Amino acid sequence: MKSTTPKPFVFVLMPFAPEFDDVYKLGIKPACENAGAYAERLDEQMFTENMLDRIYNQISKADVIVSDMSGRNPNVFYETGYAHALGKKVILVTKTSDDIPFDLKHYPHIIYGGRIADLGDKLTKRIAWAITRTDDVVASELVQCYINGHRLPNSQPIDTLFENSFLHERNYIKVDVHNSVDRLVRTARIKWGILIDEDKNDLVILSYTMETFNRIRQPDNKTLSIAAKGMTLHPDAWKSFSIHLCRQDGTEAKSGDLFEATIRLFSDSGATDIPFSIRVVTV
Repeated sequence: MKSTTPKPFVFVLMPFAPEFDDVYKLGIKPACENAGAYAERLDEQMFTENMLDRIYNQISKADVIVSDMSGRNPNVFYETGYAHALGKKVILVTKTSDDIPFDLKHYPHIIYGGRIADLGDKLTKRIAWAITRTDDVVASELVQCYINGHRLPNSQPIDTLFENSFLHERNYIKVDVHNSVDRLVRTARIKWGILIDEDKNDLVILSYTMETFNRIRQPDNKTLSIAAKGMTLHPDAWKSFSIHLCRQDGTEAKSGDLFEATIRLFSDSGATDIPFSIRVVTV
């Protein structure tokens, strides 16, 4: 029996000119079919919205984008940039390497030199690879977390001085989240939370700054405090907030108190746990 599972969708960006018809019909479209996907160009579709809105819509829905950069068509360049901005998996094809701008040469691209047979073979492999990848970069590969300036994960407890500090910083720890991506087009969309076992900690979370949190009791008696809203981190952007800690009885932290917790990052590709521990020291 044939599978009823929808095939991955490849949206093709290329100039609407007769000389590209064979490239699409004999090269790109069969390559996608051989890889287990289906491909469409805009001119094959029926739609009622305006053309640009339809292009935005299809780029957003596509699992993979194939862009033919031959001739440096400005519309194709613009649409390809939009796909990159959404973090889509984009495969560039071109008749000559001269049509790939310098800033895009590090992206996967196929030079077919007018030989459609060569394009088909190479593109089939690239499409098959692209559709088997996870939909997004996992949060741990993209987002870096810091506690009081210490990069996580950290195998040793982070010594934190609560006393003899400025009043507004007392009993607070600072959390920094950084989108460390080195490409200009990858945006991180995440939601974060902190998982703790209150029964095994000297300290508990009293409150947060700049965030609204929901507290959820887990089946293993741990507590997950999760941000009510997700956040979008643009490339090289930072977001900071503070966590107010106190002892189980509501008093201020004392020297030797230990706080162990796990930062949990949620993204489209799943959850990532980053454990850490805080040890209170005084002078």
